[in-house]
Amino acid sequence: MGKTTPSLPMAARIRTVCLIHSPLAGVFNRLGVSVVSIDPPMGTASLPSLLANLPEPPDCVIHQEHLGKRFILTDLDAAPCPTIFWARDPHLNFFWQRHYARQFSATASTQPQLTEAFAAAGAPRAAWITWYGFKRPFVPFAGRTKALAFVGRLSPLRRRRQWFASHLAAYGLTPCQDAYGEALAAVYADARAAPNECIAGEVNQRLFESAACGCLPISERAPAAVAELFVPGREALYYDDVLELDEHLRFAAAHPGVIEKMAQAAHAAVAGRHLAEHRAAAMLALAADVANTPGSAVTGPGAAEATALTFFRLRRGDQMALPKALVWDRLMAAPPTPDIVAAMVHMAVDFGDSALVAHLSGVCLARPDLAANVHTAAVCCLAACRVGAVESAKRAYAAFIGATGRTRAARLTETYDYLLFFAAALEAKGYDAAPGMVFDPDRHLPDNAVECLLAAKLLRPDALEIDRRLAAVMRRFPGSQAERVGLLSNLSLHRRADWSLGLELATANLRAFRRGPGIEEAMLAAEAALGQGQLDRFSRRLAQADPAGRLRAELRTQGLDLPPAGAAP
Repeated sequence: MGKTTPSLPMAARIRTVCLIHSPLAGVFNRLGVSVVSIDPPMGTASLPSLLANLPEPPDCVIHQEHLGKRFILTDLDAAPCPTIFWARDPHLNFFWQRHYARQFSATASTQPQLTEAFAAAGAPRAAWITWYGFKRPFVPFAGRTKALAFVGRLSPLRRRRQWFASHLAAYGLTPCQDAYGEALAAVYADARAAPNECIAGEVNQRLFESAACGCLPISERAPAAVAELFVPGREALYYDDVLELDEHLRFAAAHPGVIEKMAQAAHAAVAGRHLAEHRAAAMLALAADVANTPGSAVTGPGAAEATALTFFRLRRGDQMALPKALVWDRLMAAPPTPDIVAAMVHMAVDFGDSALVAHLSGVCLARPDLAANVHTAAVCCLAACRVGAVESAKRAYAAFIGATGRTRAARLTETYDYLLFFAAALEAKGYDAAPGMVFDPDRHLPDNAVECLLAAKLLRPDALEIDRRLAAVMRRFPGSQAERVGLLSNLSLHRRADWSLGLELATANLRAFRRGPGIEEAMLAAEAALGQGQLDRFSRRLAQADPAGRLRAELRTQGLDLPPAGAAP
């Protein structure tokens, strides 16, 4: 993970490293490692071909994800040495990286919460090696002119960040959207504290950039392991919602001396634990471990499947402009596993080839393992709906019901009904959503529960059941608060007396930096509970949602003094 520096004898076991899209060549050199750096253009390339011109094979290849130059290695199973993939943005790219990672000897993830997910997806090894900071002199607070700083892009596509910036404007924050290198460091070096917002509950680079400049991070308490990077209350402040964020900001304004000492501690933490040298040493330790105890990266047919699915997911998610024919050829060359067949059905719909959809659906009907696979069955059924093959859709649904041993099932005929059925079936098997994948129901065939529900919403915009189910699924995904606010608001308009729903909407607003609407919704929920003689239940439910009592205190200032929480209902 990078909290401590592995001993140099462990790192020294790796003598030569080939770095792909990494700026850390000098850092590895300082650790006593010979480096060959390769900076290929966006696209794909065979790893053995890239290494062919080197004087000798390296001891390890480290491919670092380049956020602006998407590049994919192929033929990794023919690599002459261990290979490592450093996934920099897996919280938004796991939907394709889960397949890519299977081909490497090890995967390093900047996100601790995804290491287990990578392992579950078939990555032979997964380690937490996160972002890093840089060395900067500490500027005393007396020489800083601003209270707060935030460097990050604002966009209508990120409503929660817009609400974050709008809320912090009252504290004097003017976000900086385009600053890099020295310009970025200058922004943080001129401020005392750095409120941080995360797109999807991730550890982000902003945390290290601000601390490196001696600007105290005030960051979201997600993922939970973020507290292992900077000690809470000593090197950083963490918050769960806008009420706790405001509490920290008021404390910072009232105690500048304390905040300066904490900022100095954060600055020292970067120098002591979070520099590029620490991450490079952790990477070398991982490489040495892989070299000493080789794992089980996929080879042969498994590698062909993993590469084909990587290409398919990248193209479907508009992450790479891969030609249809190239992706199709890769799928055809892979073994016909359920995931491969499902991808082929997707492509057949993309081609607009009804005959191919029918043929592939027939293949699935003839194979019990495919007919019983909820993902393949859903894709086949919904593909038939998309191309107007009503009878094929019925057969795919019936085959799934029969293959899974059910004795009773509803008779479904409408696309809307199939979407709702498979939304529930996919969610039950873990196919709930693909964070980072931008789904267009007019273009994409649904592939998971959320996508099924979004497609169903397009057919029946007024169906409240879809809003309820979407809000429930999205509760599990950090960063979806803006979407949940919209869904819960619509539900609340139609269910005014449901104080439990109102309280859920209140907490969603507070986690989306909407302080006023959050408190207002909580008051309305409490009044509804009072009118129903259920204020005690409301108080107990509030204690679960607001264990620190901040929202309870806000309600008290509004004139509502709730009964003690007591035991949970």
